[in-house]
Amino acid sequence: MEATGGMTLVRICNNDRDWLGLTVSAVAGLGIGVIAGITFGDSLGRFGGERFGRVLRHLRRPVTDEPLDEPEVARQAVLDALAQHPGTRGLEIDVRALGDGIVELTGTAPDEDARELAGTAARAAAGTTVVVNRLLVADGKRSTRQAPSSAS
Repeated sequence: MEATGGMTLVRICNNDRDWLGLTVSAVAGLGIGVIAGITFGDSLGRFGGERFGRVLRHLRRPVTDEPLDEPEVARQAVLDALAQHPGTRGLEIDVRALGDGIVELTGTAPDEDARELAGTAARAAAGTTVVVNRLLVADGKRSTRQAPSSAS
């Protein structure tokens, strides 16, 4: 510090190594942020309003020592829902209850529409909060629904 006529000046020493360290730190932080964003984005997948609502309802449940859902009850509710729906009635779908309202669908669906329908029916079943839809589409058949045409 220098004193000049009642004023105190502070001289900041800035050498060439300071900008290099700052640049390296900034690049490292950016890289870590990008990697974390990709990792968390991939694990969250499509996170729409419906899924967000289910997560919130799940988090609002009271904390107790007893399980809130009997896995077999949720499994049977999904099996019943699949058996009652005409679009999923004849499909061979295995349902596994993973506990706490989470069920997993495995098997083969004839097309993408049937796969989505099975997931929707399972989500509507009592006792389910999350459906892991692992149904495979037979022979890679695409959806039979017509895509909306764009007006020119």
